[in-house]
Amino acid sequence: MNHLRMLRAAARRKSPSPLGAVVRGMIAGAIGAGVQSLFFKATARWKPKPTRLPEELQTPDAQEESPLQTVARRSLEGLMQRGPVAPETTAAAGSAVHYLFGAGWGGLYALCRESFRTSPVLFGIGVWAVSDNLLLPAFRVAAWPQHYSLREHHYAVHAHVVYGLGTSAAYALLRDLGPMPLSTVPAMLALQAWAWLLRSPPGRLIQRVQPWQRRFLNGTLVQKAALA
Repeated sequence: MNHLRMLRAAARRKSPSPLGAVVRGMIAGAIGAGVQSLFFKATARWKPKPTRLPEELQTPDAQEESPLQTVARRSLEGLMQRGPVAPETTAAAGSAVHYLFGAGWGGLYALCRESFRTSPVLFGIGVWAVSDNLLLPAFRVAAWPQHYSLREHHYAVHAHVVYGLGTSAAYALLRDLGPMPLSTVPAMLALQAWAWLLRSPPGRLIQRVQPWQRRFLNGTLVQKAALA
């Protein structure tokens, strides 16, 4: 009987530590942000026409930007003193802010998920209510909710519900698999760094330099001997 209890205890899923839950939640939140980006691409034709911002929020550089792109541009120009930022850099930085924002909310979801029963749908709606309707207007990168149409709010709620479901599914998978996914993060980062190195000028130079054995095998004498 005692052995059976020990086996059941070993097979029972164990809750991760708070730090482990936050790390898993941040990874899950970034995955949820990617799922939300796929939702935006899949529903681009049904996206409602954006409402023009009030005059106090209209700037020459931010008329065609999303709120997250505006946050990225202001961070680059203000905090990093980069000067005028190109639109391509602003778009890439906006995507990075999008995933970082999703990762931060994912960490909060993990703590809530381990503390009490959390609905992914209500979590996504809560993220929409706090971020789109409170944080972004407070930092003057978006207007307050009354300036937008109901169709825009309806579309944004659906997008954040998709984010909540994606984050919940990713966190459930990471939680059930235990520490194994976290152990692969350093290897994934190393592969990304190696891929970036190969695309850099020194990496291209290394790829061009071949060992002498390969140069000899590809040399003229060997080719002539093969053709003889």
